[in-house]
Amino acid sequence: MFKDIRVHGAITPEIDYYANLAGEKLLPAPFYEVQAGEGGDAVSFFLSGMYLRLSPEGVAFSGTGGVVSEYMFGSPMPLQDLGHKEVKNRLVMFGAFPGENGGLSFTASVSGFQTYENLFLDGNALGNYFFLVKTPWPYSARRTQEILLRTLGRVLKRSEAAGEGDDSGFISEILKELAEPEATLLLLRLAHRPHRQFHQFVRDYLRRTRDWGEEERRFVDTLGEELGVKQYQRERIAIDLLYKDAQNKQIVDEYKDVLLAILARGSDPGALARLNSLRSLALRHNLPRSLFDTLDGLMPTPQAARREEREYLRGAREIFEGLFLSSKPAAEVLGHPEIVRLLTYKQQAQHHRDNGFEQILLDTGRLLDERAAEGGDMESFEVFSQVVTYFDRLDNAEALVNQLGFMEHASVTEDKVRSLMGNMRELDAVSAGLFHTLVVEPVLKNPYALRFGRRKVMALCEGLEQMERGERTLAEIAERVDALAREETAERHLYEAIRSRLRQSYFNLSNPIHVRLLEREVVGELRKRHGEQMAVPKGAFISALEDVKSESEYVNDLYPKLLERPDPKVREAFIARSGMDRYRVEELEREYRIAHGLEEALPAGLTFNF
Repeated sequence: MFKDIRVHGAITPEIDYYANLAGEKLLPAPFYEVQAGEGGDAVSFFLSGMYLRLSPEGVAFSGTGGVVSEYMFGSPMPLQDLGHKEVKNRLVMFGAFPGENGGLSFTASVSGFQTYENLFLDGNALGNYFFLVKTPWPYSARRTQEILLRTLGRVLKRSEAAGEGDDSGFISEILKELAEPEATLLLLRLAHRPHRQFHQFVRDYLRRTRDWGEEERRFVDTLGEELGVKQYQRERIAIDLLYKDAQNKQIVDEYKDVLLAILARGSDPGALARLNSLRSLALRHNLPRSLFDTLDGLMPTPQAARREEREYLRGAREIFEGLFLSSKPAAEVLGHPEIVRLLTYKQQAQHHRDNGFEQILLDTGRLLDERAAEGGDMESFEVFSQVVTYFDRLDNAEALVNQLGFMEHASVTEDKVRSLMGNMRELDAVSAGLFHTLVVEPVLKNPYALRFGRRKVMALCEGLEQMERGERTLAEIAERVDALAREETAERHLYEAIRSRLRQSYFNLSNPIHVRLLEREVVGELRKRHGEQMAVPKGAFISALEDVKSESEYVNDLYPKLLERPDPKVREAFIARSGMDRYRVEELEREYRIAHGLEEALPAGLTFNF
């Protein structure tokens, strides 16, 4: 039977500690000590010559053990952990470092120090565990660490108790796995109070709103600033909560699976297309691009790619090298044709999930900055800075147009239209029609763009063209896009209400009288719920009803047949005929497979990737 002693306190106004000494045979001697100091109190926890010492600055440690925390966005993740969905936690053993062959090498140096800032940055933003283990084994510290990893590694990396802050459950799992009656465990959990308060607030807010956009970010940022939570940690916490949503987790986990398949079998156009489609789907779910960029960065560059540089990277490198090698003025080396090529190369790199372009950009900027600091050519650095500004303009324009194209209920303000107009003019000044080619066309041609998303993007572009001719104002453009967003919202409410009503009562949808009765009941119900002033645009009910009928046809008739005899052409024809959003078709397919127990058993050939 396990016994334990617990001590709880605060080492700083932000950091709480929860110390647990556990084992079958605990010594009656005190295991902690508080020392007063000018800079603040320090608390030390002892275990047979080993210790964990908390000071206002950080944690000093010495002994056989390590650090455990639940993986969170921004935490370093080994590639082998990425491939195992059951791995939930980051584990760092004292005195261990990555070996040459991908494993771990151990040293006898099991002492060190870590600041709280680095702990909650590299580990989990909410809480992290330090642990020390005393055993009767007659081994050196290095050898003991190796055996502890082999014995406890599985439970430490897979336990859900670490993420839940369940000290009792975690202690029980560790000691049972250790199966050593003479062993004693010192488990110390450090919790960041402001981060946890911010996490709780955002979690409750997401449960209420079920949405996450700029408006929601600004709302929660107010509390984050009051609590003193840094911007990056606020982003980590929000992304972690978004990822743990069931639907979002499916998207991210599938993205990981495709990346691992690329690593195992090599890249191919179908895999890259699937990665891009998942990114588009993630945009609709408000998952930030930085989450997927981080996953891409975990993948090593394939040997073939290292031997032969892609054309867009080679072209970018040649253009930037001209700043160092050419005798021409920098403004001629990086003229408008070169800027167009660089902007195109940047998009191609993004399409291939290739961070090489950004690395070339960073290397060029660093070299030019060093040369300018040494009193060299300032013109080249200034021209390079102007090119980077065009990259920023492209990114900002893409972000707004992509948001309209892929996110439900997305709209624009006058300030956003004004900013987009400025970016459009600057890009088109480089080359006529460049804005439409790089920003608008990719969205309109993307098969995952929403039906209303395309209409909003087209309305925005038409408005910008009319504004250039003096036929429209910023306010009129914003109002037109917002009107489409309101129509989209109304149709979505109607769609959900129709589905709910059809589950409750029978209506013959081929009978016009039944359809009118259904419309009256649905509209009446929505106006009771949202107020009598709720507008129902003309044709919105019929459009929503057609969506419901198309979904029923696909799930009950067409998709079961496609599972037996896959035919992508038939599927594509249905999507084109029905006008359904592609993401919704894939959601219906996934729901059907889960409901019929086919999700895991479905062969890869029966999924449709684009």
